[in-house]
Amino acid sequence: MLRLSWTGVSVLAAVMLLAGPASAADLSLFVGGVMPGTVEVEDVETSLDNSPVYGFRFRSDFVPSFGMEHTLAFSSDYLFPSGASAGGDTRGVAFNSNLILDIPVRVRRAVPFLTAGVGFLRQYGDAPRPVGTRFAVNYGGGVKLPRLVGPVGLRFDLRGIRAGAVTNTLDMLELSAGLTIPLGR
Repeated sequence: MLRLSWTGVSVLAAVMLLAGPASAADLSLFVGGVMPGTVEVEDVETSLDNSPVYGFRFRSDFVPSFGMEHTLAFSSDYLFPSGASAGGDTRGVAFNSNLILDIPVRVRRAVPFLTAGVGFLRQYGDAPRPVGTRFAVNYGGGVKLPRLVGPVGLRFDLRGIRAGAVTNTLDMLELSAGLTIPLGR
């Protein structure tokens, strides 16, 4: 577990150093849920339970309204097989790097956005782990409500995730909401 913590700290440090100027950056803390489909395990389709997810997103713009976003997310009960015995635990971590584009239509304070990117997800623990570690593609969008109370705003995301390569893929839907804070603006 200590290795995972050092890995997370190393990834965060690299993101902060390589992300660009802090004048066009923000940090979001979020909670949500993942609704997975099925995955094939030993030639048997296995349904997976919904999972809670929490983490942070760091965004840095190249130009106004267009930039990169990096997500590090965790789950204490990640993609557990439906109907499996409750003995043990299955945790998870996901890391994604995305391009993000603000849509230039503003309704009051709302800033809608689109995003797409790549990353990985990893399932670990001592319970059945039908997903393991996989490459993942994600896409989606949401709306950000900046500076609602002082510098703090709200953010809502809806993302589709496809984990795996050509065969034995897993499709998921992630819904999340969180607080967003501008950095350096």
